[in-house]
Amino acid sequence: MKELTNTNKVYGKGQTRINQEWFEKAQYALNPSNMKSWTTGIRFSQIPYLIISHLKPALLNTYIDLAKSSGELNSSLLDRYYFIYCTDEKGNIRNLSLSPDVSHHVDQHLRNYMIDLFDRENIWEDAVQWYWNNSMTWTIEAMSHEFCLGAQARMSEKTWSKVYSKTLCYAGSERFNDMFDIYAQNFVTLYMQSFGKKHLEPSRFELTTFEELLGLNSPSRGLQTILQPKIENDRLTYLTTLSQAMYQQLRKAVAIVDFPYSDSKIWPSANLETQSGSSKGKAVLKVGRDENLSVLEKFPLGMNDETVDVMDSICHLWLKKAQSHQTRILIRADDILDLRGLRKQKNGQGQRGGYKSEWRERIANHMDILDHLWISPDKEGSPLDEEKAFIFSQLKDFQQVGSQGEYTWEVRPGDPLIREMQEGKRQTALLSKRVLELDPYRQSYEKRASRYFSWLWRSRQSRAQYLKPIRVPTLLEAIHLDYKTSRSAKIIERFEKVLDVLKDKGIIAHWQYDRVYKNGRDWLDLKLVVEPPQAIFDQYAKIKSPTKYPAKTLQSDKMMLFGIGPQLRNERLRRRLTQMQAAEEIGIDQTTVSKLELERRSPDSQTARKIEQWLQKSSR
Repeated sequence: MKELTNTNKVYGKGQTRINQEWFEKAQYALNPSNMKSWTTGIRFSQIPYLIISHLKPALLNTYIDLAKSSGELNSSLLDRYYFIYCTDEKGNIRNLSLSPDVSHHVDQHLRNYMIDLFDRENIWEDAVQWYWNNSMTWTIEAMSHEFCLGAQARMSEKTWSKVYSKTLCYAGSERFNDMFDIYAQNFVTLYMQSFGKKHLEPSRFELTTFEELLGLNSPSRGLQTILQPKIENDRLTYLTTLSQAMYQQLRKAVAIVDFPYSDSKIWPSANLETQSGSSKGKAVLKVGRDENLSVLEKFPLGMNDETVDVMDSICHLWLKKAQSHQTRILIRADDILDLRGLRKQKNGQGQRGGYKSEWRERIANHMDILDHLWISPDKEGSPLDEEKAFIFSQLKDFQQVGSQGEYTWEVRPGDPLIREMQEGKRQTALLSKRVLELDPYRQSYEKRASRYFSWLWRSRQSRAQYLKPIRVPTLLEAIHLDYKTSRSAKIIERFEKVLDVLKDKGIIAHWQYDRVYKNGRDWLDLKLVVEPPQAIFDQYAKIKSPTKYPAKTLQSDKMMLFGIGPQLRNERLRRRLTQMQAAEEIGIDQTTVSKLELERRSPDSQTARKIEQWLQKSSR
């Protein structure tokens, strides 16, 4: 889509003759700092909606044309996808449109798809470059109203760049929207041309491709998933990882590279203890007898959030494939890159081939780090008690298998991480696959928050306390985001962006503070309510809780007959409400909604009356 950056004279360009020198200065003004702030800004603007406002009708029209060409455009197909239409006297279909509920679903689906595409292909920078290039005349003229040419000439390059960027930033919203509407139209035209070259053969296969792109079809659950929030296939959407507190502490230590050298210790180690005592011990990085100590120096340089991606990938693949606790499974670097959602490179024929060799090399480096990671059950324990965190095969034949250098390993999680499973306790948690798809460098906070929520929701499963508030400092500490009073505004903005990104990605369903804050200090006293996706509620509801809670007497015979929990859940899903939104409308606590839907408790008479009134009001 880089062709869009070459568009010339689109909006307000060429109206006034301006010295070429100023245009060159304007181009240089788009420095890395300005590019970063602008890409962040437009990502959370209305641009994705502008694009889908043109993309949706283009895709639908093409889909209808393909259906006509293949002879599949009939009432059965249209009713299946909740199209609204009428027929003339001859039975021809006229005035096609999507029903409101389905149209909203398609909008959200396409928005998420376009954001993922722009993130993956780094198109945001192309969009900024396009807007910047086609706004030079307007911006320079606007600057001349505030600063004479002499004053501008005396500015340093850095100052002039800041003034230029700020002037462009304060352009009217109407002009901004008009410009990016043009960009959106051009983008959709190019996208449809590129997409059409591959998917314009009238066949059921190509129709299915369009249905999935529009979100009209779920490959795993059939077609009747549109008028209710879709619970996506866990095998496609979620990974299964370990959920012990020790494993979560290890993930955190590896992500933030918290392996200092302790006094009188020759190996760097990380503390795995928690205040509650649910995890004890330490993680140690050390080399073998035949290895040079200098090898340790490179490990902290290569350890980051991507190392944790590799850890989770190993655990997921092992839980999926292993026949016993001692089984080591064969893992290729490409298996992990597949889970991360990275795109394979094109070969000489324009077809997708393999992954970049440097990507595989990075996975190999992370594997090397994990191969040198040990866990001691006690913080001051003897080295004799230390066990490997991940057990690798010592067969060197498993390295660099294949002509393309496809790195391969035999590996399993070590005994300290799976000991509870060996004792019959299956401690696993669901982790959204989108977490691995996040950038390990630019979105490290988002990755850490996602893993923290994954562990937290699993630990709260037995009591169904998913919506119990979390203290802001607790989450700050979990993602290793330092709060500084001098930078409170920027830190709060970054913190809230983390949660907004997770909501956009579907990793969380909703978040909100427990009250309004006034300043930075007040903000630290706040608590957060973070709601899991519906799939988490549904999957964890299948796990039997070891604790049984006495049910209170339900006063309403009608409610007892039909079951208040399922009625509440069905109505909430029909209206596309989160549990927090439904709780606010009903006037009850969020945890009450959660427990009722999971049928972990029955309501008292007052709660039952409120829910019954809400259901009756909703049915009018």
